Amino acid sequence: MAAAATSCFVVVLALCLLVSMALMAGHYYGRAELVAGPGCSRLVRANPLFVQDITMRAAEEEGSGASGLVLYGLAEIPGLLDDVPAVWSEARRVVLPANSHKEWVYFLNSGSQIEVNCSVEPGTGLTNPLRITIAQGTGAVRQSINSSDDYYVTVSNLRDQDTTVTLDFRISAVLYNTSGAEYACSPSPGSSGCTYRLPILGENVAVLSSGLKQGVKVELSYGPRWIVYFVGSAILAVSLLLLYEVLSVLLGFCCAVVADQRTTTATTTASLLECKEEEEGGSRGSSFESVSSHDGEAGDEEEGRRLCVVCCDARRDCFFMPCGHSATCHACGTK
Repeated sequence: MAAAATSCFVVVLALCLLVSMALMAGHYYGRAELVAGPGCSRLVRANPLFVQDITMRAAEEEGSGASGLVLYGLAEIPGLLDDVPAVWSEARRVVLPANSHKEWVYFLNSGSQIEVNCSVEPGTGLTNPLRITIAQGTGAVRQSINSSDDYYVTVSNLRDQDTTVTLDFRISAVLYNTSGAEYACSPSPGSSGCTYRLPILGENVAVLSSGLKQGVKVELSYGPRWIVYFVGSAILAVSLLLLYEVLSVLLGFCCAVVADQRTTTATTTASLLECKEEEEGGSRGSSFESVSSHDGEAGDEEEGRRLCVVCCDARRDCFFMPCGHSATCHACGTK
């Protein structure tokens, strides 16, 4: 029974360790695909205890010359260049088919600003996440960024006819200071990408920077530090096994104490029963002896009444007339 329980415990422990490793390596630090918009400066962080390297690959075939992607590696989290933002303008003219939309994505850090001027032909409509609806003419919107994240500018045509929209973007983006980077790499066409190795001790981070090209698809992957997973799994397994042994000893001790208590109770009960039986047997014997002695004394007295009062040897078999008393034997009565 104990061997079966131990085997079951080991199997369950192994499954739990495998599942935890798979979740850590696949879910939390698996592959991530993102779109690097123009002027992107994205901070990439990972726990160096579980991740040994960060790899960046450009999903498009143009390579670094067209996309301007650069992966920087720094020994600490860099600061934002609030006082020297990157400013650029973009002009776009798009024709939206009926019931369709067009969107542009920008990764903007805290402190950035975006301004959009739009012009729509008469008789058409424009709707975007900034909640501006223009039936005709021109309009503008300015948005200050309070948190670093992806921001989408979307133009939708909800009518049943094509619509022409002219957009002018003016972006003031706050970038990370990468002047002290210890690693910088631009992925070349056909290469395996750029890999920045993280030391196990420290707060190293990576910064992904892009050029002014729209919608560059980037793939980020994290290399797991397997030695930490294996050592941690071994320590966890040993700890759980020791805990199992301690619990087994404690449970066995408790069971032994309960068994001893039950044995003591049973022995005490048996002793009490034996004493009770002995007492009952003794009382019965004394009763029998008293009855027997009483019967013997009564028999002796009865036998004495039947003997001759003169010789005390023979039975009384002589009667005196006319009273009818019998006190002597025949021999003593005839004397």
